[in-house]
Formats: sequence, C-alpha cells, structure tokens
Amino acid sequence: MKSFVLVIIGFSIGLMLLNGCTGKSDNAVHEHADEKAIYYCPMHPQITSDKPGVCPICHMDLVKKTDDAGVDAMAMSDELKLSDRKQVLANVATTKVVLSELSKKITAYSYLDFAEQNRRVITARFNGRIEKLYVNKTGDYIGKGQPLFDIYSPDLLQAQNEYLIALNSKAGFDGSLIKSARKKLELYGVTDDQIQSLEKTKEPLYVLTFLSPFSGTVIEKSIQEGIYVNEGTKLYDVADLSVLWNLAEVYENDLPYIKAGRSVELKTQSYPNETFRGTVTFIYPVVNAQTRTVKIRSEFVNTGNKLKPQMYGESSFAVDLGKGIAIPSDAVLFTGKRNVVWIKTGHNTFEAKDVTVGMKIDGQYQILSGLKEGDEIAVTGGFLIDSESQLRTGLATDDHQHD
Repeated sequence: MKSFVLVIIGFSIGLMLLNGCTGKSDNAVHEHADEKAIYYCPMHPQITSDKPGVCPICHMDLVKKTDDAGVDAMAMSDELKLSDRKQVLANVATTKVVLSELSKKITAYSYLDFAEQNRRVITARFNGRIEKLYVNKTGDYIGKGQPLFDIYSPDLLQAQNEYLIALNSKAGFDGSLIKSARKKLELYGVTDDQIQSLEKTKEPLYVLTFLSPFSGTVIEKSIQEGIYVNEGTKLYDVADLSVLWNLAEVYENDLPYIKAGRSVELKTQSYPNETFRGTVTFIYPVVNAQTRTVKIRSEFVNTGNKLKPQMYGESSFAVDLGKGIAIPSDAVLFTGKRNVVWIKTGHNTFEAKDVTVGMKIDGQYQILSGLKEGDEIAVTGGFLIDSESQLRTGLATDDHQHD
C-alpha cells in the first residue's frame, strides 16, 4: 500500500515538472514571436511601422531598426555610433574646425540727403521791391559775395542816411552813434565794401545790390523781378552739396557692431561700378517701432558732384571680429534650450556638444565657446544623426531646428 502511494506521488511530481518546462518553452516561443522588425523614418523618428514603406511626412524610405554595437553603453550619454552605411544614407560629411580672422559686412538700404548744417535760407532783411535778379534759376551755383538781386527799399535808404548823419554829426565823435548806425547797415546785409563806398561818396544808394552771404546751389527760388517783399520773406533755399548725409536703417541686433567714426561704403544704382566711402557720424537714439530698425547717419564727400540728394543706395559696414571659429550654419542644431554640434570622437562615433553661437557670417556661425581648433564636426546630416540618437535612446530633448 505504501509503495503504491509513493508511486502516485512520484507520478504527480513528474507531471508538474513536465508542465513547468512546457510553459517555459511556450513563453519563449511567444516572446520570440512578439519580437517583430521595426521600420522608422530617419528624418521623423516618431514615424514607425512593422513593415517596409515610406514616411507619410517626407516620403523617405523607412529604415529597419537594428542594434548597433555599443549603443546600449551609450544610451544614457550624448554619444552615438553610426555604421558606414547609415552615414552614407544620412549624407553625413565632416570637416575640421580651424581658427581664422573673422569679419562681417552689415548691409542696409539707404538714401542720400542734404547735410542739415550746409543748408540755408536767404530771406529779405527789410521791406522792398526787387528791381533786378542776377540769380534767377533753380540749380544755379552761387558763391559767397556774388550779386543776387538789386532792391529798392525805403528802410535801407533811411539806414544809409542815418549813417551819413552820424558821420557828420558832432555827437558822433564819441563813436557810439556811428557804431549803432553802422551795425544797422550790417544787419540789413550791407557789406563792408558797400559801407566804405558810402563813406567816400557821401551819397545814399536808392537801389542796392544784395550779395550772397554764403556759397551753395539754389534748391528753390521764391522771388521774381518786380515783386515786393516784406521783411522775413523767403527768397532762396541754398545748399552746399560738397558734403551729403547718407541715412541707412539697420536692425537693432546689429547696433553693437556699428560705431561712430568707422568707415562705411556706399553703392548706388546710378554708378554700380563705383564705391563711395564715408564715415559714420551719428547713431539715432530711437528704434522704429514698426521695422525694429535704427537710423545710421554717415557723411560722404561729394567728389565730382556725382551724388545727389534723395538718391538710393546700399550701405555696407565692415565689422572686424578678430580671430575666432566659424562653422557652416547647417552644422548647428538649434533647440529651445540648447545649440548642438555633433563632433566625431572616433571611428563611426559622434558626440553632441553644446556651443555658444555669435554672429552669422555669410552662411556660417561664429562659435564663442564649445569647440576648439582641430575638432572634427558633422557639417551635413547632423539632424539625421540627432534623430537616430533620439530613436535609440528614447529621449526627445527638444524640437530641433536648422536656421
């Protein structure tokens, strides 16, 4: 009886062991069956499929996900190992970082205008009638002391008589009356030569020739022969065009690189093969609220009178940045929190490096920190390298963007 019980117990234990082994074998089969090939888009790693196909976003062929050697060891770091095949598919190209002299040219549209300090208005200093015009056309050039017009003026005639009376009067011997009368003539625009002539002839002039007090080009003429003018009437608008202002509008983020006293170059549509050179004289203190630009004023010597007010042009401001590092703009991945460059650290191995970016210089970015001379960086395919890194590690740091 006891032997029969022992047989039954042994048989039960054997069945249990057999079921346990069979369960393990079945689980292994199921687990193996669950492991299916995964295909993904290198450009958009969030797009995956269990069979070959194309990405619905960029229409690239989906790539089969494989376990490259060394990936697991790098999963929690910024390093990534890519096979030669994947580098070819991602169009990865590298270059060495070098130190060089950096310079940037800031360009802005501009226009020429009169230099305000060289623009003046000739007005009537007394009431009178214009008898004759010597300068009667807009655009005429007048020199200082050149006759402008003859005028008859009772006010001027009275002033001449007062001066002659002061010269002949005994009260004028102390000089105060003579000085007062002479000063009045000077304020009316009578020149020293005309006053000396009056002293010699002792005869007042009924018609006096008014001479230009300065040189320049007539921009506007407001008088005609025979008209009567009152004191303060505008007669001529005159400008010296030997020096002109150039007004350019630059963006506010370029302001730190533009200083008063620095040189500026100007090209115009009228003279496309010539470059005019001037000097920055003033940076306006107000930012345009609509365009976010600031006016930069420069002065240009108008050699040969080629430059004209209101002429359009393009201004260039040269900025010397000294010696530094600049890399292609495609090599930098911009995120919400990081600026990343992929450095080649070994055979088929890349590492993400944070960098500080400065100015953009003709398709390149100035690198202020994060790279050193001799580093080998990925200049193309960086976005795909980063996508591969996110797919393998399962970590999406930020939304990456190329500038």
